[in-house]
Amino acid sequence: MMSSALGFVKEIGKVSNFIIDTIVWGFRPPFFFAEVIKSMRNISFQCLLPVIAVVGPTGMVICLQGLIVMKLFGAEKLLSSLLAESIVRELSPILASIMVAAQAGSSVAGEIGTMRVKEEIDAMEVMSVNPFQYIIIPRLIALALVCPLLNVIASSCGMMGGYLVSVVLKGINHGVFVENLFEYLKLSHIMGGVLKSSIFGLVVGIVSCYRGYNVTGGALGVGKAANNTVVHSILLIVMINYFLTNLLFNLFD
Repeated sequence: MMSSALGFVKEIGKVSNFIIDTIVWGFRPPFFFAEVIKSMRNISFQCLLPVIAVVGPTGMVICLQGLIVMKLFGAEKLLSSLLAESIVRELSPILASIMVAAQAGSSVAGEIGTMRVKEEIDAMEVMSVNPFQYIIIPRLIALALVCPLLNVIASSCGMMGGYLVSVVLKGINHGVFVENLFEYLKLSHIMGGVLKSSIFGLVVGIVSCYRGYNVTGGALGVGKAANNTVVHSILLIVMINYFLTNLLFNLFD
């Protein structure tokens, strides 16, 4: 029990030092903008279809189940408002970020871990190339920027899925659905969802880069790092989401 507690404290210390080093080197030249663009492109291609495939059907299910409840109270016209609020404020940011953790997070951890196992990171240090500046920081920035973009696309697809079920399949009036879609949705709600997804992207970036950078044990260690990245990222996203949601509700509602 004591050894487990000590191990946990040591791990927290290592993560803290890693974050501090990232912040320190993040504001020092040189800045590798080409690596940022490359990472953004790779992450976007990896995650776009999985994110759409998850959030789009989620919007469809919300309308399918919500319509049953709304009919009980004669409030079918509010269905699109429920869809927009739930998708934009909660479901899209968290689902999109979880898919980014599963796709891009594991990929980043595996990529950096492979570089560590093959001693490429050690070779960079010998050549006076800082690994944090060239490897870690570009991927962190890329994840923090791509996650909000994917969230916006996912939100749109979720509402399109809800429209398909409500209007095309269930016969709700098109004008009523569209008119009430943004009735209760404020700009602060949209910006809150974007902010949450950006923070979740940073979380995925920190976890994946830390796990990959500290890989030990050869190829087996790389696989464990990729797996741990997904699990730990999702746990952190779910926990942080509660506090962010509570904060945003207190600030804007």
